[in-house]
Amino acid sequence: MEAKFIGKAKLTKQGQLTLPREARKDLKISAESEVYWYELNDMLLVVKSIVNPKEIVSLILKKRKK
Repeated sequence: MEAKFIGKAKLTKQGQLTLPREARKDLKISAESEVYWYELNDMLLVVKSIVNPKEIVSLILKKRKK
């Protein structure tokens, strides 16, 4: 598994972020889609489908082995 930089987002005064176009394209996220946020070791993870928080680490490690 390798990290890929996809851009940056600026938090608005209203607390909103824009998901970069490349991320939306790569992950096939269309307008009106929902994404889910998790915190892990001072990092934010955004995912396309809801995940059991207790399974986050094992899912990341499983992806790493591929």
